[in-house]
Amino acid sequence: MTIRNFHFIRSGHTAIRTGRGRVFMRIERGTKVLVDTNVLLEATDEGRRFHAQAQSLFRNASDDGVDLFLGTQVLREYLVVATRPIENNGLGMSSELALENIKRFQKRVSLVAETLQAGELFIEWAGKYRICGKRLHDLQILATASVSGMHALITANEKDYPVTTPLIIIPLSGLGD
Repeated sequence: MTIRNFHFIRSGHTAIRTGRGRVFMRIERGTKVLVDTNVLLEATDEGRRFHAQAQSLFRNASDDGVDLFLGTQVLREYLVVATRPIENNGLGMSSELALENIKRFQKRVSLVAETLQAGELFIEWAGKYRICGKRLHDLQILATASVSGMHALITANEKDYPVTTPLIIIPLSGLGD
């Protein structure tokens, strides 16, 4: 695995797949998209499968009129994985390098904070969708996106999210590279 300082390349086009289906469509201008932690990790680690798609997303979103957002939980999760040792399923980065990457991401995205309303929605959805275990972390991200006015969430692991949600789940794999 090769880790390098985050940078951007221009490539591909923006497309999405809704739900678990195979319907592809262009992300409309003005769409607000919350970015999942794994997309940041894909952009950081050039050895990951969807590295090019993640880099393209960050590079092209603004030009395509797509507004990207990061939740505060996503920032925490990124720092945990980025600084965890490689042998423990992390990227093995120093805190300084991981924080520098976050600063670079912040040049391309806006931040949204978790709120009490998101917490209440999280509890409601945990019961409604019968989510438990590690998937609860992802459900909190989805609740934050929903109460923050996001239209969609982009992720490299769309199976982490309920099939039925009020937001469009965009698989990173559906983006052009």
